Amino acid sequence: MNDIFDYVIVGGGSAGCVLANRLSADGRNTVALIEAGPKDDHWVLTIPTGVAAALSKPQFSWGYESTPQLGLGSRPFPIPRGRVLGGSSSVNGMVYFRGHPADFDDWAENEGATGWSYREVLPYFIRSEDNPAFANSPYHGDKGEMRVSSPPRPNKLVHSFLEASGEMGLPQCDDFNAANPEGLGLRQATIRKGRRESMSTAFLRPALQRKNLTVITDALVDKVLLDNGQAVGVSFLVKGEPRNVRARLEVILSAGAYGSPAVLLRSGVGDTAELVRHGIPVQHHLPSVGVGLRDHPSAAVQMYTDKDYTSYGVSARSMLRNIGNVAEYMLWRRGPIGGNVFEATGFLRTSPELDRPDLQLVFMPAHRGPKPTLLPIGHGYGVLSIAARPKSYGRVRLADANPATKPLIDPEFYAHKDDLAVVRHGLTLARRILGQSSFDRYKAREILPGTEVQQDSALDDYIRRTTVTVHHPGCTCRMGSDPETTVVDPQLKVRGIRGLRVVDASVFPTLIAGNTNAAVVMIAEKAADMILGRRAPAAIDVPYAK
Repeated sequence: MNDIFDYVIVGGGSAGCVLANRLSADGRNTVALIEAGPKDDHWVLTIPTGVAAALSKPQFSWGYESTPQLGLGSRPFPIPRGRVLGGSSSVNGMVYFRGHPADFDDWAENEGATGWSYREVLPYFIRSEDNPAFANSPYHGDKGEMRVSSPPRPNKLVHSFLEASGEMGLPQCDDFNAANPEGLGLRQATIRKGRRESMSTAFLRPALQRKNLTVITDALVDKVLLDNGQAVGVSFLVKGEPRNVRARLEVILSAGAYGSPAVLLRSGVGDTAELVRHGIPVQHHLPSVGVGLRDHPSAAVQMYTDKDYTSYGVSARSMLRNIGNVAEYMLWRRGPIGGNVFEATGFLRTSPELDRPDLQLVFMPAHRGPKPTLLPIGHGYGVLSIAARPKSYGRVRLADANPATKPLIDPEFYAHKDDLAVVRHGLTLARRILGQSSFDRYKAREILPGTEVQQDSALDDYIRRTTVTVHHPGCTCRMGSDPETTVVDPQLKVRGIRGLRVVDASVFPTLIAGNTNAAVVMIAEKAADMILGRRAPAAIDVPYAK
């Protein structure tokens, strides 16, 4: 293997796959992509409803866990992240949601991320998108690499959920990726003809035949090699053996909200006191590395029924239907197995005084018991309540200097009381929706939190005992103009180090209110233009909620 390349990309997740494609498109550039996990050629990664199975396989997951959370009764919670080509896009729920347009205006106007306003990033969202259902919309594209589709045949329970919210007068939304993503409706997903569309299948695989692109898997990156303040390569381990590659032009960290700050710290870039504590030679004092971690906390209302089997699930009554579903998928790649199960969502404001939604609801047309199972056993449905604009924030730190040691991940869930109030509001609203007449036919009963849990204090206790992440971390290498509080500038260059950028969710100045994968792809698209010195496309002026 050649050991010197123009560009070295650390991390084969969503951003890394996009960058590998775009940077290698010009045959004059040599590109190396280094991924800690294996290739994404296992069948379980291709079937949309195989999400739980994919997450349960340790070879595809980092197996992270949070530190004990004071806001959750001093308990930790699991943090699944993809450790495979495609990263978390190979194991996630395939949701395509860009974020509220005003989120990006906040980046540009309030966080110093010049060039990242909604009208400036919209062309990059459109560039990568292949969305035939909205081909005539000025907000969408149909010529990109990433297929985005709408659920062709939602579960009947999904229709009941939308009918029930309509009965309550809640707003409806036909397209969460257009002018105003507020209300409830069907959500779009990265699924192509019944198969998961990861960023590996969309961007990396079409580029693999290029002779100027080298992909190295099962390679655990230790650190960026620095020479007099210049990134000159990467040190990594393959089966425990150390190896290096050199970079002529740039090293690009795309290791994610946890991985990128950890690599920076092991490279000697971070808070001096932390580096000295772990015996890491200080290359550059940058105290904001790892600081500002935000994620979306969630708790659920869950209903159970033994009178109806409309929901997705395994039971004697649903056996023939499930066999038919398997046959339909095997023959035509259609039916429920070709979908992502959670097909409806909503973004709402907990107060009319707010200028945009701070609550996300996700409808689950399946039974989820207190302990997760590979397949839903029995029948039921529920709603996840998610604090979409968390005010709590934490940090990512090193436990030691060993790259095989998992970082210390502390999101400090519910450190700010408003986040708990938002989740509680969502649970109360979800109960009202599920109590509408549209759900009467299913004869279900509430099992979580349970009808006896009514007072705010009891609900808060339930939330603290059951809260989990919905896997949207960001903001640990924040982008902005303030050198004292950010890690990268608006060009995504690491402050104080030449030839080094960060391109992934860690650079979010603030966390977008919703699923993050689409925004990561957008960031990588824009970063590719910056790295190659290309002029940004013209901003698109369309109406949108501000």
